[in-house]
Amino acid sequence: MKWTRPETVPLGRVWSRFEGKQKNGKPAEMYQIVDMSESVRRQCLDMMQETFLRDEPLSLALNIKTDAESVTSIRNNWEEMLSQNISIACFTEEEGRTKELVGFNILIVKTKEDGHEEFENVKGEKWEKLLKTLITAEELVDIFSHYDVDTYLSSSGLTVSPAHRGQNIGARMIQVREDMCKAFGIKAVSTVFTATSSQVLAAKCGYEVLATLPYTHMLQYGIDLTMSETPLAKVMGKKYY
Repeated sequence: MKWTRPETVPLGRVWSRFEGKQKNGKPAEMYQIVDMSESVRRQCLDMMQETFLRDEPLSLALNIKTDAESVTSIRNNWEEMLSQNISIACFTEEEGRTKELVGFNILIVKTKEDGHEEFENVKGEKWEKLLKTLITAEELVDIFSHYDVDTYLSSSGLTVSPAHRGQNIGARMIQVREDMCKAFGIKAVSTVFTATSSQVLAAKCGYEVLATLPYTHMLQYGIDLTMSETPLAKVMGKKYY
């Protein structure tokens, strides 16, 4: 059975408030990390499509943005994840209220009953290659057995607006997962990190490396990721309590 958000944790929660850094002589701004509301989902997906598919190493190596069918499939996949109502968004804050959307993290709760997508239902050659890579990495370690859990929190992309990078927003969104897991009764997190920058960031947030997938390994499946600026993916995780 797919995980659904419990009514005991109503949508609309503010998970974190923090002050950023001074930049270019401008005063530091305040930020809020909140539940992603339905009203900003489209804006988030537009930003995800523009920035994530442009910057993420595997998407770049496969040139995903040139394959319209793959882009549509990926966006549909993200929309399905958002239906769990556990994803988060980061905004600038003005007088205690959210103002400008500056970043977000698509999150998903995985359970033992979940299965991987069937490849015959996947549309888009490049998306199929990307998904095959992610699944190959995930299958290197059984998160449920490793952490002795029935559910865990995972991520399918974290994006920060270029204008607000350097404000520690990415780290804050990763760190807030601990409070979220406590609220939802989830004891572990695990994500396949595909970029060196995100791998370093996760390590700073206390994530351990559970498995690695050199991208050269995917050549046997006809998937050439050797153009990626990052040589391997890391399955990283953390158990909270």
